[in-house]
Amino acid sequence: MNTRTIKETEIFSELAHTWWSESGPFKSLHAINPVRLHYMLSHIQNHPLGKSPSLLDIGCGGGLICEPFARLGYQVTGIDQSSEAIEAAQEHSASMNLAIQYHKITVEQVTNSYNVVCLLEILEHVDNPKLLLKVAANLLKPGGLLFFSTLNRTAFSYIAGIALAENVLQWAPKGTHQWERFLKPSEIGLPLKKAGVTIKDISGISWSIQSNSWELSKHLSGSYIGVGYKE
Repeated sequence: MNTRTIKETEIFSELAHTWWSESGPFKSLHAINPVRLHYMLSHIQNHPLGKSPSLLDIGCGGGLICEPFARLGYQVTGIDQSSEAIEAAQEHSASMNLAIQYHKITVEQVTNSYNVVCLLEILEHVDNPKLLLKVAANLLKPGGLLFFSTLNRTAFSYIAGIALAENVLQWAPKGTHQWERFLKPSEIGLPLKKAGVTIKDISGISWSIQSNSWELSKHLSGSYIGVGYKE
């Protein structure tokens, strides 16, 4: 199972040198990253993971999630199908003096288990998201947390996530998303439940006109983020 489809892996590989440019092709990820981190930390703080917790970021790209958690003292591993993305992540983490394990491998090749597993903006890019959810759940330690974020398959998400974001505002590279691959929350919850992970929360990630920034919300028609707990 590929972490991303071949076409989308090629897109991310071609743009790998721009991962850490906040005004580049991945500026939308930089924009929502503080929201994702706030969400994750708020749930982790209410769910102690013990000393030296470990985190696996599946489809890590340039390491936007890996680096903040490494600074917090986590044992962080990031995997991606793109060798170019892994190289960019390794170079940036080295420049920041961060000890992060990056590997160009598929999720099936991961042998360790982790306190936290991340599937952020990756489920909509794979051929078999149900299988990826199952494998990711199996890599989670008992009592661990699995975080996921993706786009809901709605008319709103097509307009906002593709027509507007890619073609007009250029928040994401053209061809990054395919609407039919977007996932409804129920299409994530059921595979996770079968794999022993219970969803504890799902929140929307919405643009606020008032604050001129991305915020957590109750609206799930576009982007959303969630967390599951392994009993």
